[in-house]
Amino acid sequence: MQEEKTENGNADKPTEEFLREYARLKPLYSGALKTACSRFEILDDEFSFTHGHDPIHHIESRLKTPESCYEKLRRRGYGQTPENLKKLTDIAGVRVVCGYVEDIYKIARVFLNQHDVRLIRRKDYIEKPKPNGYRSLHLIAEIPVALSFVATVVPVEIQLRTISMNMWASLEHEVSYKAGAELKKSAFTELRSCADDLFSVEERMQKICGDIRALNERHTEEKGDEK
Repeated sequence: MQEEKTENGNADKPTEEFLREYARLKPLYSGALKTACSRFEILDDEFSFTHGHDPIHHIESRLKTPESCYEKLRRRGYGQTPENLKKLTDIAGVRVVCGYVEDIYKIARVFLNQHDVRLIRRKDYIEKPKPNGYRSLHLIAEIPVALSFVATVVPVEIQLRTISMNMWASLEHEVSYKAGAELKKSAFTELRSCADDLFSVEERMQKICGDIRALNERHTEEKGDEK
C-alpha cells in the first residue's frame, strides 16, 4: 500500500516522547496487520475449497510511519501528543484486492461476521464513487491481538477493491502527486471516464463468470443424477 504523503513539508518532526510511544505501540499494530492478513488468507483458502474459486487476488499491508501519524494529527486538528496516537484508526492498513465486485462483498461479510471482529466504520465507494471515480469498500474494524499476557483490540483500516480498481487508483495517485495543476485539471474528467468504463467491463466479466459457474454446477448435478 502507498504511504500517505504529508501536505506540509515544513511540519515539525515528531518529538522524542511521540517516537517512544509509537515504538511502544508498533508491536500491537504490526500484530493487527499479521492477524488481519492471515484471516483473509484463510478465508480465501476456504472459498477455494468450497466453491472452486479464489476470491482474493492478493493482499497488501502497511504501517503508517511516525512522521505520517504526526502530520495526520495536525491535519485532523488534534494535539500532536503521544496520547493522541490512539485516536488514529488507520495506523495499520490492509488492502484486499479481489477478482470481482461480488467477491469484495462476500469476503467483507464473512470477515465481519467473525465473532471477535467489530466494525467501527464502513464507507462504500463502490456503491457511491468519489467525484473523481475512485471506487473501493473501506472498513475500519477492531480485531484482537494476542500478546504475552493479554489480548488487546486494535483498529485496522481495510480497503477492498478489484484488480482494475487497484490499477486505476495507482494511476490516479501518480496524477495527484506528480502532475502539475493544468494536467490534473485536464486529466480529472478522463480519469472519471476511465473509472466508469472499467467498472462497466467488470460487470460484464462478472456476468460471464457467473454464467460459467452456473453451467458447471448444472453439469455436476447432471453427472450426479446419472450415477
